[in-house]
Amino acid sequence: MKFLRVLVVTIFLVGITHSVNAQHAKLTSPTDTTSLKMIGVLAASYLYQSYLNIGYLADLHAVDAYEYDKLDENLNIVIQIVGGVRDELKWYTLLVPLKSDSQYVDILVQTSDLLLKEAGALRKYFQTEDKQDAAIYLHLNEQARTVLVTILGMKED
Repeated sequence: MKFLRVLVVTIFLVGITHSVNAQHAKLTSPTDTTSLKMIGVLAASYLYQSYLNIGYLADLHAVDAYEYDKLDENLNIVIQIVGGVRDELKWYTLLVPLKSDSQYVDILVQTSDLLLKEAGALRKYFQTEDKQDAAIYLHLNEQARTVLVTILGMKED
């Protein structure tokens, strides 16, 4: 429960910070450079946070901190939100006039798909406890980390 509270507070604080910054952006249209940059930064940051949330749930399972139902409920929340972000990004690609911007948004959509696969693999592992399912989850987790590190321009450990 403490994990969920920390997660909610973190998301709330990030949302407030980005909301305050967005008020100063004076956006005029979806094709505005500021708007595109803001959407890209917010989407990439959110996808990274979702990646972390999936990992936190895996860690909680590893130490038996939650029952399956609670883990599945929280994982379902992550899946629903990532799916919603993915759908909005996919719709947004129709509005983006520059090919390079559209390609970046497409990468974010593909990253969302990868996170959804990762979450699905984790859910399957929660259900089966099979080592092969764990290996599939870990493989997808590593792929997602590599993609997100690249998108966000982070340095590898």
